[in-house]
Amino acid sequence: MKNRTVRVLSAIALVAMASLTIPAAQAATNTGTGDIAGVPGDLTPSNTVTLTSATLALIKRAFLTDGTALANNASLPKGTLVKFMIYIDNKTTVGANDVSVQDALQVGFAYQPGTIKISNAGVNCAGPNCTLAEEALIYAAVNAGTAKTDATPDDEASYTAGTTTIDLGNQNVATNTQLNIAASSVWAVIFTVKMQ
Repeated sequence: MKNRTVRVLSAIALVAMASLTIPAAQAATNTGTGDIAGVPGDLTPSNTVTLTSATLALIKRAFLTDGTALANNASLPKGTLVKFMIYIDNKTTVGANDVSVQDALQVGFAYQPGTIKISNAGVNCAGPNCTLAEEALIYAAVNAGTAKTDATPDDEASYTAGTTTIDLGNQNVATNTQLNIAASSVWAVIFTVKMQ
């Protein structure tokens, strides 16, 4: 039986995000100033407000169906079922609205119908990046959810038979509903593929 190699970082893209688009950790300050009858000293400047913007990271991992994490470039027998998990950790206190994610499956991965599951369950990662233990909690939370439909206009996920693309959000597939990511939470999707 021929083995195939799982390359965890296949073609995924964060297609559109309506907010939080300034490069990571960029601060901006603003101070109001004025004058009275042309005399600046007669009107005290306001306090200075500093805000920091952040972009959100898009992470993809692969797991066996029992939840065992797979290393990048792992070799698996043909016919093995693999669950891909894509997640976004929103560490900000503002929700990210109208997000779209698209994952184009590479040759060698056959999507298994009816396996898309989404969670915005609020599992948070403590550090700047999620640890393997935290990723296992995210996986468990989303895997426990109910599968979305593949191609009907009643949720935010779709996969059209005969294509190689999983679409989440409504930027690329107008019949999907809008995808919003809650503040201070991790949003995640899992779907199953078979190694060809």
